Amino acid sequence: MRRPGEPEMLRPLKAGLALLLLLLGPLGASSSPGALAGPAQTQDAAELDFSTERPVHLVSPSFLSFTIDANLATDPRFLTFLGSPKLRTLARGLSPAYLRFGGTKTDFLIFDPKKEPSFEERSYWQSQFNQDICKSGFIPSDVQKRLQLEWPFQEQLILREQHQKKFKSSTYSRSSVDILYTFAKCSRLDLIFGLNALLRTADLRWNSSNAQLLLDYCSSMSYNMSWELGNEPNSFQKKAGIFIDGLQLGEDFIELHELLGKSTFKNAKLYGPDVGQPRGKTVKMLRSFLKAGGGVIDSITWHHYYLNGRIATKEDFLNPDVLDTFILSVQKVFQVVNKTRPHKKVWLGETSSAYGGGAPLLSNTFAAGFMWLDKLGLSARMGIEVVMRQVFFGAGNYHLVDENFEPLPDYWLSLLFKKLVGTNVLMASVKGPDRSKLRVYLHCTNINHPRYKEGDLTLYALNLHNVTKHLQLPYYLFDKQVDRYVVKPSGRDGLFSKSVQLNGQTLKMVDDQTLPALIENPLRPGSSLGLPAFSYGFFVIRNAKAAACI
Repeated sequence: MRRPGEPEMLRPLKAGLALLLLLLGPLGASSSPGALAGPAQTQDAAELDFSTERPVHLVSPSFLSFTIDANLATDPRFLTFLGSPKLRTLARGLSPAYLRFGGTKTDFLIFDPKKEPSFEERSYWQSQFNQDICKSGFIPSDVQKRLQLEWPFQEQLILREQHQKKFKSSTYSRSSVDILYTFAKCSRLDLIFGLNALLRTADLRWNSSNAQLLLDYCSSMSYNMSWELGNEPNSFQKKAGIFIDGLQLGEDFIELHELLGKSTFKNAKLYGPDVGQPRGKTVKMLRSFLKAGGGVIDSITWHHYYLNGRIATKEDFLNPDVLDTFILSVQKVFQVVNKTRPHKKVWLGETSSAYGGGAPLLSNTFAAGFMWLDKLGLSARMGIEVVMRQVFFGAGNYHLVDENFEPLPDYWLSLLFKKLVGTNVLMASVKGPDRSKLRVYLHCTNINHPRYKEGDLTLYALNLHNVTKHLQLPYYLFDKQVDRYVVKPSGRDGLFSKSVQLNGQTLKMVDDQTLPALIENPLRPGSSLGLPAFSYGFFVIRNAKAAACI
């Protein structure tokens, strides 16, 4: 939904962007992929400082993970979207990853093993024509088209419910669970399923009977998955008029852990408590939960959003001070964890740019990439093991893939990150005053990439200046060849573009089963690393022989 006066605001901005691109001229352009390129050293290049002797942290191979919001099951017919082969191709591109099925609606969904599948779900299962469901179980095109026509109305209903904070309970069937599990399995993702924590006994203890039905069903199907219980329990009072404290929540998790122990899920992972931002009462809840129930969880999960999607502006999305607010939130969480459960892993269990479904015309455009890349960089540097992006596909504006199954800028950014960035986290900084608007992060390179090997380094950087900036590698890396992957908006919409260029080539799928090659731009040894105004990029330093990466 557009905010009042927004079109007027956009026109001068777009005109200004066009002028800016004109003024930048060839500085903003990159040479053709494959050709050795790059200016000689630039006098005003920002010098970089690296520490590559040993890693500061080690993140999970599934560090960049993502979610499907439970609100997609408000009307389970729409879960059938997950039978799209294109959607599966896109999800598989980001593997290995966790797929979290959760969100506010988690606590308003009830499993009904006797419920019959919808017509759409039946059509999906009937499309399976051989033993391998990953090669055949696709959504029939006529069913997909009809659901896509209905989706805008369903999306409005979901967002209205979210905004009014008046949630209705709904049921889902065995078929719904099967569709979700099949999507995860065929996309090579590890499913984490959020259980309803608002089902309560008269004395406000968790009523586990519905969870037991679901566990029994998933056991009977030999499903391999992990579990959560509840979503943002700090706001149960606001959403459902029920107050649960951290002590009670800890006891509920202990009960769930015991249930899992008596089932085929005795080795399954359990994550929680999925609290919101670490403020006031939420910090108190996290602390008391960890004391009471922290012993039974495998990782501690919390949520973060920078802004309210209804009032966020383009300036907020590009403001380094807004990006820095995340640092304080991470520090607050680690203060609690270090005093209560010091050796537990910490995960960002749900996160995006702006809450309430994201910011219209911003969260689904190129402009959102600065927040996403910076959050990944800071999370890794500060010791968060996994970051789960809200959402892969679904209602709102913060999705990676839109309602037509088209990948958005943050999808391409995530794909590049997956392919180029390894799990060993190192330290990098910009010398001098440029630090806040020229932000840099350093990892060992992902050695699963066929072009790179142990010892290589991946630097990723974002330029929030309105002019091209150049980075200068430390002197001992001057003679190394660097592969440049610079991402800029594609088309006339500038920062508001929903498509991107990598090294000057617009990224798009080859077909529904095939992602494009991500082609590097090799620079001459000794070149400075150019980053155009309002762009971000990855630079792989080859044969760096970094001690931390060998």
